[in-house]
Amino acid sequence: MANIHHHVGRRDFLKRASAATALAGTPFAANLLALGAASAQPVSGYKALVCIFLNGGNDQSNTVVPMTGSAFDAYARARQSVALPASQLISLSPQGYNGPALGLNASLSSLKPLFDQGKVALLSNVGTLVTPITLAQWNAGTARVPAQLFSHSDQQGAWQTGIPDRVSASGWLGRIGDLTAGAFNPGSHVSIAISTAGNNVMQTGNSTIQYQITTAGAVRINAVYGPDRWSYVAAPLRRLMTEPRTNVLEAELTKVAGRAIGTESEVSTALASVSPLASFPDTSLGRQLQIVARMIGARNALSQKRQIFFVEARGYDTHDGLIPDHNNVLKQLGDAMAAFYQATVTLGVAQDVTAFTASDFGRGLQGNGRGSDHGWGGHHFIMGGGVLGNRVYGSFPTVALKGPEDVGQGRLMPTTSVDEYAATLARWFGVADTDLTTVLPNLGRFPTRNLGFLG
Repeated sequence: MANIHHHVGRRDFLKRASAATALAGTPFAANLLALGAASAQPVSGYKALVCIFLNGGNDQSNTVVPMTGSAFDAYARARQSVALPASQLISLSPQGYNGPALGLNASLSSLKPLFDQGKVALLSNVGTLVTPITLAQWNAGTARVPAQLFSHSDQQGAWQTGIPDRVSASGWLGRIGDLTAGAFNPGSHVSIAISTAGNNVMQTGNSTIQYQITTAGAVRINAVYGPDRWSYVAAPLRRLMTEPRTNVLEAELTKVAGRAIGTESEVSTALASVSPLASFPDTSLGRQLQIVARMIGARNALSQKRQIFFVEARGYDTHDGLIPDHNNVLKQLGDAMAAFYQATVTLGVAQDVTAFTASDFGRGLQGNGRGSDHGWGGHHFIMGGGVLGNRVYGSFPTVALKGPEDVGQGRLMPTTSVDEYAATLARWFGVADTDLTTVLPNLGRFPTRNLGFLG
């Protein structure tokens, strides 16, 4: 993602460049070297993870709201002009939940039937943590917390790397790819990690190289195919872009170009065989999830039993115009997610595809008159046929200023870590329990490796 800045030292850069050069001639086969215990797992079935990153910091307080009694009154007092009226909330009745009555933002009405059917779950108050902390530790200044809390770039990096207490050049989805691609996709020439939103650290592994695709499909370098006015330069240009070189940088460039040309042809051919899917909303997120569904439909042609996708929705930095702008992006989110779930049903893989949201951070409960400011913990949705939905996981916070999770201005101290969230997804995807700390080095600091939202 463009907003993330990672400072990699010269030694680390050379190490990663050398690794990339070594892998470029045999794309992704070297994942076998990083497998560990995952290689012993039987290769059967298909699974996909789809990360929907809400860029800008989703306002959790106007996403899921305590909708009655003193809990709603405390919410309304804190937000004042940016509080949602109770009449604009859709009542939720999650199984096993005994907190204040909850209402869903009406803009997410498309998700309500899926929640009721047990296909969508809510994970409450999750965020970046170095270790579990208490409010007393925060107030005393003794808590170990991620660097630069409330900063977009730093907290996007912390969420996506899963290592908030030090710099990392790889992300937890990329490290999942390192551990699973060789075992599950040994014959594929296409990366296990596929992005519709450009480069992101979340899918960057030590050997996993993310494949970027547009909403229209694979990127084609038309000049090397020779149609029309390019015919006289096509052959020499292709040779110039792909022939072996002795200079290390030139050699790497030609290998990348050769891989791009070859992969485009394979992906375009595979996508051409996918039958039309259910209609998607004509929004950026709708178009991204539609191409993800098509890539899932092409999984057999691409020899992929595991796929990891990254899509991004923008517009969540709601310092101003909170109610109209946030309602608009939430409608786009709910409608696109519902269409995507229906597409997985059509493809016969609903049980095998898990989509989940992530974001920079939540936002402060205290309104600023026009919107809300940067926060910390927030709420996220998990969707799929394998999800144990119609439930609230984690500890739903007290929605009030100066509540037991408030570190100031209604910013929530997370009670569930990104590590625990990611580990639950990784285990379902096929990462062996003994390899979870390779994906999430800080996981041992937290109480659980399985939050229970996946069967």
